[in-house]
Amino acid sequence: MAAGFIEQDRWQGFLDDFSKRNQLRATRLEVVDEESGAGEEEEFLPLVGVSFESKGTDAGSVVVMLGGDNTRHVEHRIENVQRIAPLVGEDTGLEAGLGFEDEDGARTLLLLEELPELPENTSSD
Repeated sequence: MAAGFIEQDRWQGFLDDFSKRNQLRATRLEVVDEESGAGEEEEFLPLVGVSFESKGTDAGSVVVMLGGDNTRHVEHRIENVQRIAPLVGEDTGLEAGLGFEDEDGARTLLLLEELPELPENTSSD
């Protein structure tokens, strides 16, 4: 599902472009580490943006911001990011999200979700 890793000197531009392309898309955020296994953190919150902190005390961190006008806001910080990989849908070949790995080997997956469609109104008046 991963399509190779992004070079670190391209992280900021890549994450900016990803955020613009996918802003307000529904997401699922999962954190996977060896101690506790997989855990779903958030589901169906719209993507506000993903940014890379290159300076200051948070240097090397990625911040994933989720939420919308009428929903709660979530800011998830991934510290000491070592690798970022774009995720591609196995069936579609389309962009499916991002994978992040920190220095301890914990992985965070930001998955782009397809919202279920409402059934068509088939009643006749």
